[in-house]
Amino acid sequence: MRLFDTHSHYNDEQFDEDREEIIKLIYEAGIKNTVVVGDNIENSKKVIEIAKNHNFIYSAIRNTSK
Repeated sequence: MRLFDTHSHYNDEQFDEDREEIIKLIYEAGIKNTVVVGDNIENSKKVIEIAKNHNFIYSAIRNTSK
């Protein structure tokens, strides 16, 4: 079964030390696609980098400017 996680935050600082290992583990566990969500400029930059480096990860950026 192919699972698609529609909302994740692997860009969060809690994953800074082991992000790549976590991403590898979720893929091996059956998550074959995921959307990583950014909610401010700084962590949205991380979202873009994560998506660039992993072809099964998509990025979603929320515009918080008014």
